[in-house]
Amino acid sequence: MKKFATVEVAGQTLELDAPGLKIRRPPGREPYVIWAAPPAAVAAGFLPKNVRLFPDWQNPADFERIALECRKWQSRALTHRAPAKEKIAPVEAGTLAALADLYRNDPESPLSLVQSSTRATYLRWLKLLSPYLGEHLSEIEAETLRSWYAALGQPAVEGAEPQARRASSGLQMLRLLFRFGAERSAEGCQRLLDLAMSPEFDVRPARRSAMTLAEARRFVDYALSVGEVRIALAQACQFELGLRQSEVIGHWEPIVSGQAVVPTDIVFQRQRWLGGLTFEMIQGETLALDAGQTIDLTNCPLVQRCLMAIDEPRGPLVVRQDGRPFDRFTFSRRWREIADGAGLPKRLRNLDS
Repeated sequence: MKKFATVEVAGQTLELDAPGLKIRRPPGREPYVIWAAPPAAVAAGFLPKNVRLFPDWQNPADFERIALECRKWQSRALTHRAPAKEKIAPVEAGTLAALADLYRNDPESPLSLVQSSTRATYLRWLKLLSPYLGEHLSEIEAETLRSWYAALGQPAVEGAEPQARRASSGLQMLRLLFRFGAERSAEGCQRLLDLAMSPEFDVRPARRSAMTLAEARRFVDYALSVGEVRIALAQACQFELGLRQSEVIGHWEPIVSGQAVVPTDIVFQRQRWLGGLTFEMIQGETLALDAGQTIDLTNCPLVQRCLMAIDEPRGPLVVRQDGRPFDRFTFSRRWREIADGAGLPKRLRNLDS
């Protein structure tokens, strides 16, 4: 027999078909809502274990949306199957794969010292080198690097522009690997580093132009028209407040063993969201930043326009449709889709805002 969750909202008692719904009421704080995965699914490796949900406590009807989210997550959890263990081929010594494996896993690798966002970028660059990992270091020559560099820069489709940024990222990753190997006196790595540092590879992508006011307005107009209020707000904040992308949308940091998690933390798949703008930082017409700086929002018409379009002014300013803060890769992809829909030139990137 199906069990229904009973919830008190704005003086009404609701019976919701919301499996996994949990309402936490910490003393002295506002209640918060999560969906909790079934223990059997968690034991089988299902992630996330919990999903933070953001209902409107003044609107009982909004809890039907929350119930729907719970049913969706419950369905995913119940149909989850533990993945079969893959047989991992051994890494052959003396290959680029062996060097990359050491770079990824050595506790003293520079990769362990960088921020999680930088680490994610480096790991993405490493994937660019996947076709070449079987090469023996002793057999890599200058011509080898030239051919890899050219292949990485090939247009994605016929007639498109060369992918200069992709080629540059792959070459930069090779330099990081070879420098890492050279510092550990790995055979041949100093020779390879010297080859990779050749000026012939320093063909940098053309600098992009900064976004203009007209382009920012066009982006915001289009984003609002397609229901992407939070993406519009992110762009408005970057343009009018002069903030970087990471300062607006925040970032996800892994939760290491032993770190405490408090009820107000936003957690997803063992990562904690940090560093972005929240509605709690807005007092009246003033935005108070963590560094003690304040910004008068009356001078920011695009920001104010976006804020007025948001029905639930709580938590992070910039979230996905499911209420979870963006990771930077998902945000950048969606930003590009909206920019294309708005007819903005390909030369523009969100980082240029």
